Amino acid sequence: MRRLILMRHGEAENALAGADDRRRRLTPAGQAAALRCGQEIRALGFSPEIILCSDAERAVATMHAVVRSAGLVGVATKIQADLYLADDHSVIQACGDEDDAMETILMIGHNPGWSEAATTLCGTPLSLGTAQAALLEHPADEWIAAISEIGRWKLKGIVP
Repeated sequence: MRRLILMRHGEAENALAGADDRRRRLTPAGQAAALRCGQEIRALGFSPEIILCSDAERAVATMHAVVRSAGLVGVATKIQADLYLADDHSVIQACGDEDDAMETILMIGHNPGWSEAATTLCGTPLSLGTAQAALLEHPADEWIAAISEIGRWKLKGIVP
């Protein structure tokens, strides 16, 4: 069984003209929402063995909040520049690059790529709000097999 959690970062500060978009921070509401999402992920029994995260400050801060609230301290993390504003194909391909021993992956990043990846995998139009996560499952034993089954993933829910 493969499980994938596609989470959009929490609400961030407004972009300022000329400022580096990667440096945008979470708002207090974004921080609180990320904490709630982590709690819900844990309550639903999704426990990732690895977290793949965009290198944008708002995504990394979201990851830290989820790690604390979901009890994921010690889970392997990869902060990846190529996940910053990644398209759906790049998001999905990143799963195929992971070790099959990792049955559950949490990915934290940005729209539109995250919503589009969830839509592509389950075949149902989805739009993730800030600090929301799509919980997806596929019965395959390997990531490569699972990601090749476009449209055949089961949407287990969107949290919160």
